[in-house]
Amino acid sequence: MANEANLTQDAPGETDHQQMMGYSQTLRKPATIRSPRRRSAAPTSIIGGTSAPNNAYYLFLLVNITLFLRPAELVPALANLPIYEVLIVSSFFLSLDQIKRNLQMPMLKRQPITFCVIGVLVAVALSHASHMYFYGIRTSTIAFLKTLIYYMLLVSIIDSPKRLKGLLKSVAIASSIMILLCVIDYSGVFDFEFIKHVSDRDGVSDAGETIRVFRMRGTGIFQDPNDLSVLIVTTGILCLFFFNDPSASPLRFFWILSMIVLGIGLIYTRSRGGLLTLGIAGMVFVLPKYGKKAAIACALVGMAGLTILAGRQGNIDLNSGTGHDRILLWREGLSALKSPDLLFGIGQGEYSDLAGLAAHNSFVHAFTELGIFGGTLFIGCFFFAGLGIYRLARFQSSNKGRPIFRDSELERYLPYAGAILAAWCGGMMSLSRCYVVPTYMIVGVSAAYLNLAGASLAKPTPLIYWNKQHLLQLVGVSLGLLAALFIFVRIFAH
Repeated sequence: MANEANLTQDAPGETDHQQMMGYSQTLRKPATIRSPRRRSAAPTSIIGGTSAPNNAYYLFLLVNITLFLRPAELVPALANLPIYEVLIVSSFFLSLDQIKRNLQMPMLKRQPITFCVIGVLVAVALSHASHMYFYGIRTSTIAFLKTLIYYMLLVSIIDSPKRLKGLLKSVAIASSIMILLCVIDYSGVFDFEFIKHVSDRDGVSDAGETIRVFRMRGTGIFQDPNDLSVLIVTTGILCLFFFNDPSASPLRFFWILSMIVLGIGLIYTRSRGGLLTLGIAGMVFVLPKYGKKAAIACALVGMAGLTILAGRQGNIDLNSGTGHDRILLWREGLSALKSPDLLFGIGQGEYSDLAGLAAHNSFVHAFTELGIFGGTLFIGCFFFAGLGIYRLARFQSSNKGRPIFRDSELERYLPYAGAILAAWCGGMMSLSRCYVVPTYMIVGVSAAYLNLAGASLAKPTPLIYWNKQHLLQLVGVSLGLLAALFIFVRIFAH
């Protein structure tokens, strides 16, 4: 097929053609004939190799549920039990063979997102090693290694469209319940002791008095209202995906109730970043189907309407208030890059000591703490994810509505995958979330989706590849973003 040939030529460089064809042949190789019982016990992944056991998959679902609905908060008697740790370690050992396979160099080259995530771990260690800070090497590396284990579990276990859909549904339900509890508590309907909201400074009035606003927070790792707002937008996209599922039962209308609660929660966070994130997600979602003009129009109409409804959230001012304060924090970090710390950074976890607070921008934060080396690898996690989704969208467009996947659910998820990735990237422009599990959940879901999508094409092939061509593109994007941040700060920081 001509269009498929164009996709494969555009993805990796020509020097990697033989490796790609080997990958394609591996995907198309018939599975070994086994007895029915044997096949049930050791299913074959559609991306090659033996699939992770079902009990590892179910344990991993519980790992994700506990990220949102923390048992120790819901039931205080469980406070001293390491439930999350037991679940993730158990899932890890049950999936060890699949993780080892994904860590082999041929597999890493075929999935550069994984290569970049592992590279961030190396960058974390080097950021302290360059300053001979050995305690920092140990503590920071161990801390991020836990996040890396989560990511490796995700890309190793989620190896079929059914498992991907199950993970997304678990995340959508668990996060929706958590946000519902927060909305109930914020509204005063019921007081949950484990949910504490926050009164934030919101500038100074003309009379010189401090203006404060009461904002809704989440639980556990989502206690920052801005963090919660990005989660709300992401969850809303997932709810829309399941509501539009043609195979779903009439119970799918419960997803509408969830989206209503999420909309209320977004307003209660009083987050300007959340509003911008929603606009970005809407543009990316509409773009593949209706084109650039429709996407821009949709974003403008949505922003105008929400600006009227959202009050504080619609008042986005970069010249004063919290918006300008964050730009000053960016300036502090970018100024450190002019020093000998340019290559490996000032050290992971050191930004607050430098500027007094976190950067409130994940990309500035990564560049400052990990240097050009680590910042580029961090950006690579999202660059390769976006590149793969873009190629699929362009390929879909060139086929004029004809199916491009053997699995229809993977094709249906494509615009949602782009919207979720764009929403999280937009949210990271106002949050420092370089090392936390939720960020690598988004990255991991994107990687798993691209693995499945490449295997589901009529001619299976990797959509992205670690080669010289892509490496040069990544470096160009990284340096371009860094230059844009410098220019932006130079204009607005005063």
